[in-house]
Amino acid sequence: MESWTKRIFLNRELPVLAGAGLLMLVAGSVLAADDDRPLIEPDVQPSKVDEALIDTEDFELGVFGGFIAIEDFESSAAYGARLTYHISEAFFVEANLGFAEGGETSFEKLAGNVELLSDEEREYVWYNLNLGYNILPGEAFFGSNYAFNTNFYLLAGAGATDFAGDNRFTVNFGAGYQVLLTDSLSVHLSVREHLYDIDVTGEEKTAFNTEMSAGLSVFF
Repeated sequence: MESWTKRIFLNRELPVLAGAGLLMLVAGSVLAADDDRPLIEPDVQPSKVDEALIDTEDFELGVFGGFIAIEDFESSAAYGARLTYHISEAFFVEANLGFAEGGETSFEKLAGNVELLSDEEREYVWYNLNLGYNILPGEAFFGSNYAFNTNFYLLAGAGATDFAGDNRFTVNFGAGYQVLLTDSLSVHLSVREHLYDIDVTGEEKTAFNTEMSAGLSVFF
């Protein structure tokens, strides 16, 4: 009799125990899934950025303006034009034509009516051919919606300078910073040093003439 009663209770408890175990498994799975979720779910949406790239054309034509410090002949406003051919993303060749006007030397100012150069001889014209290298390409950001590609570059080359009644072989070198405003329009800021031999003031020496300019160019 006792054995039969135990079997009845065991048969009734087995479904209850099985159901309880199933509930524990389901609850454990739900808790594990909840543990995988972060406490804070950020609502981040990427911002659309307009980025100007260099156009597919290899030529760049631009104008520039600034000043040039002509050794012994004061600083002068300078302007001109540049034509650039981009050989690759890193290297480019640049041709320059610039104009300025030499001022008076300190000797001319102290001596009064003495003039070392005529007005025509004070006209300062330079032209050269340079090889450039984009050493540090990067980006400049304006606000959160606009990004502009930039290039920091070095260049060096040679040419000639017409000044003081003579055509003088000239070596130049410098650096510049380019900002691409659109796919075909860019702004340049540059500093260059022009070196040539001159003896107008009495002794022959190498003159160092510093040019600082800003320019605007288009690709075609």
